[in-house]
Amino acid sequence: MGDEFQGFDLVRRGYDRRQVDEYLALLAQGTDPGGPPAFDVARRGYDRAQVDARIARLRAR
Repeated sequence: MGDEFQGFDLVRRGYDRRQVDEYLALLAQGTDPGGPPAFDVARRGYDRAQVDARIARLRAR
């Protein structure tokens, strides 16, 4: 079962893309960035529900 993640939808008001990308990069490197992230909400950000679900899956591994 491969990871078929295709990215997040962009929405009018979503999580700051740079912050999410940096957090996910740390997870990919095997670094535990600590507790649940607190991303800023920005215009044209990543869909919040999608990001939350993806992070929950990655942290459960």
